[in-house]
Amino acid sequence: MPAMLQPHLEHGTAGQQPTLRLLSRNGLLAMGDGLAVRAGWAGQDRSVSWLLSARPSAVPSARRMTAVRLAAWGLSDHAENADLLVGALVADALRHATARLRLSLWVEDDLLRCEIEDDRPALAFAASCRKAADRGHNPLLARLACCWGVAGKVVWFELVTGERACEHA
Repeated sequence: MPAMLQPHLEHGTAGQQPTLRLLSRNGLLAMGDGLAVRAGWAGQDRSVSWLLSARPSAVPSARRMTAVRLAAWGLSDHAENADLLVGALVADALRHATARLRLSLWVEDDLLRCEIEDDRPALAFAASCRKAADRGHNPLLARLACCWGVAGKVVWFELVTGERACEHA
């Protein structure tokens, strides 16, 4: 049986039968990425991109992969804010994506940049984020991110990782 289709056995409390559940594609992606970082096969590059299935499991998987990658890059101090922002934006993107989302992270010049793109041909996700911004309805991004914006179908944010001052866009 292929590794991704192997069942995961969860043990219940005394008197209960163990339950069997299959790991989602997103869960397997997050587990594989975490293993690659711990084994030293990944994490040295200062950029990464993942394709996530447009399913609810994308949110915890994206958050987990972000935290693991920031730890590998020595940016654990920024993991909490990145975790909240990535989770919120991936959850927003799930309302519009049909099959996949792309989550990209990279660090350059004391900035961590995150981009989330949905797979729809229309600009629904980005347009909803732009409308929320125009009405001031995205306080999480406004409060935690150095700057953020919408470019085509991509919603992005940046966090300052060094001592540089943030210039809001």
